[in-house]
Amino acid sequence: MVTEIGFVSLLVAGLGALAGGLVYLAVRIARGKW
Repeated sequence: MVTEIGFVSLLVAGLGALAGGLVYLAVRIARGKW
């Protein structure tokens, strides 16, 4: 179904953005401490 595919793609995009944000924050914090 189109809605199911759209929901899965949206979920994957959200998880990817969340992971990227966490990595970005981790890198900024690590650079700030050093």
